[in-house]
Amino acid sequence: MYGKEAEILAMHAGLECGVFMSKIKELDAISLAPNLFDVHTPDEHLSISSAERVWEFLLEILKEMKYMNCTK
Repeated sequence: MYGKEAEILAMHAGLECGVFMSKIKELDAISLAPNLFDVHTPDEHLSISSAERVWEFLLEILKEMKYMNCTK
């Protein structure tokens, strides 16, 4: 969508995905987010342009799911 290959990272973080996956064994989950800086500090902030890209990407994923009939 943006002319780049997706970057797949594994990291230690306290995300809800792990909680959901521990409760629902067959669940696949991903987490996506804008670029965040100085997380959990008084200077925490995010990139507005990356937040816009994440939002547009999420909308495209949801459209594809609708067309694939994945939302049932």
